[in-house]
Amino acid sequence: MRATPGHTPVPGGPLFATGHWLTAMRGRVPGVPYTFSGDGVSLHGTVVTEAHPGEVFDLPYVLTGDPPELPLSDAARAARGPGEGLDWFPHLVVMLPGYECHPLGPAARAPGALAALVEDIVTWSAGRGLRAVAFLYTPPETGELQRVLDGRGFRRVPLSYRCELPVPAGGFPAYLDGLPAKRRREACRELRQLDAAGVKLTVSEISRPTPELVALKCGHSTKWNGGADPVAIAARLGDLCDQGALLFGAEHDGALLGYGLFLAHGDTWYCVSTARAYGCAQARHTYFATLFYEPVRHAAVAGVTRLHYGHGSWQAKISRGCRADELPAWVLALDPLLEDAVARSAESTRLSA
Repeated sequence: MRATPGHTPVPGGPLFATGHWLTAMRGRVPGVPYTFSGDGVSLHGTVVTEAHPGEVFDLPYVLTGDPPELPLSDAARAARGPGEGLDWFPHLVVMLPGYECHPLGPAARAPGALAALVEDIVTWSAGRGLRAVAFLYTPPETGELQRVLDGRGFRRVPLSYRCELPVPAGGFPAYLDGLPAKRRREACRELRQLDAAGVKLTVSEISRPTPELVALKCGHSTKWNGGADPVAIAARLGDLCDQGALLFGAEHDGALLGYGLFLAHGDTWYCVSTARAYGCAQARHTYFATLFYEPVRHAAVAGVTRLHYGHGSWQAKISRGCRADELPAWVLALDPLLEDAVARSAESTRLSA
């Protein structure tokens, strides 16, 4: 196995494995990044050396804490712990900086190559005194990897849902027809209300963020995260847009009230940023319009088969036609003092239905 410092792009994988994405997300998981390469297969990981509570890559937070960002059941939250007083650091988180774990390369689904690479990663981690190895957010298409991890003694902990919307060949009318009757009426009513309020829905290709876009994202970050760094937000949006992005906007009198920003990769559009003007009445229904209704309308024409929405707000996404796929973590405690906490998390953690 080769453990190369840094995250090296690997062709043939999801957007999160591309050089564009890895550059834009550099430092998103603080620590020392590595690309682990075996016989025809690679995995990306980061050695996390200190706590980052409130971040869903922080192992003690997602395994023993009460993270509101994750769709854990009430019973799971009540049963969690104990995690206090344990030293989890340093540990290895194996995932791409898009909150999904994918093996990459021509042998990405070869059990033998996967087993050898996983064993080498565990040996490498133990030799460096790491206290745990965690493969975070493994999607359904990584079934071969998950079977290898199960056989190696990793414990499965359900953590989140990934939401994706299959784009119907019949376009927006077929999308509406596929919604439950109540949701279909809501969608039509929201679009009528936006039209009555003089809100115009737009789509454009951009290569750099506008000041309006940055300002909306700063407002979004302030509302949900308690603060915003305009310079950092502008830089991150600039990195995302610099190879071309699709901006679905909602405008009123020429002012941007809300947006959904998508990156195209293969037959998939990935939603990578969203925000709206929360204090503006005309912006009320722009979220679903710019993230679902207009993207579906244009995706069908462009031959796109999938809209990828990732984690978070899963109930709202399901209500607008998304499929929710469970994303478990697979965790191996290398420090015996962590074994009970990992085992209890695996036994008690369940997701909300």
